[in-house]
Amino acid sequence: MRTIFVFIYSLLIISSLPAQESGIRDKSAKLESRSVADKGLSKLRQNENRLDSMWRKEKNWNLGFSRIDGKDTSTIELPKWAKWDYDLDRYFFSQMKYPPQLLAKNKSGYSVVMFSIDTMGLPGDINIQKSIHKDFDNEVVRLIKELPHCLPSRDENGKRMRCLYTVYVPFLPQRYRDRIIADSIEAEKLKHLWVDWQIMSKFQDGKESTIRNYIYQRLVYDPSLLGDQKQARGDYSAKIDSYGEVAEVRVLRSCGIEAWDNQVLQILKDMPRWTPYSYIGGKGEYRSSNWTVPVTFSNN
Repeated sequence: MRTIFVFIYSLLIISSLPAQESGIRDKSAKLESRSVADKGLSKLRQNENRLDSMWRKEKNWNLGFSRIDGKDTSTIELPKWAKWDYDLDRYFFSQMKYPPQLLAKNKSGYSVVMFSIDTMGLPGDINIQKSIHKDFDNEVVRLIKELPHCLPSRDENGKRMRCLYTVYVPFLPQRYRDRIIADSIEAEKLKHLWVDWQIMSKFQDGKESTIRNYIYQRLVYDPSLLGDQKQARGDYSAKIDSYGEVAEVRVLRSCGIEAWDNQVLQILKDMPRWTPYSYIGGKGEYRSSNWTVPVTFSNN
């Protein structure tokens, strides 16, 4: 009986070997296929990097900021965007929607576009400098029109000025697909995280004491007007607009002496520019913000 059992068990093992071998072969084939696909993608990426490098060298484009009058730019304050700082390459890469029919054909190319930035930090006067395909141009034009306002360029005296800006935007299908996958993974991660997309407005080094010190250094008042009071306190509000300028001031709670209140309001109005509140989600944008500033008047 034992001999029969061993014989049957051996038959079962032998009969299962072809299936196991088939499974191993299938797994090996899948791994080999994946390896071939990975190598293919790697070659695509290398080729796209080569094209990108070649296109950038094709002509010595005067990319980025330039003055309309063509004068020296060394003393100029450059335009700056809330999320992208001084680098719009990241904006075009992250917000691009590849033309579907060109993506399906793996069509690559680029556009070089010049546009103006007015004194409100908004784009205009869009001009195509180099065109490979009109659909690429149309996408770049769309992205430029949807740019949130930047902090406009300023001359050596701090005065706002119009300027020109030139961008080179490559369209590389595999790079785009890689970005879409990375965006999807990042979006899934963010579902499980709390992310603060806000950067609060700040004055100079960002310390609240710097704001108070700025005011106290400029306050001139006669403490004897306090009489028997040791001190008086006033609360004041300053609205910082999306360009970092003090747009509105008001008294929230008077210190009790109108002339002192008015002096604080004037000091707030005359403050140098702040760094405005930034929202860095999506395309990013500058926003207005409100600050409450307490000021204490002492009788000593």
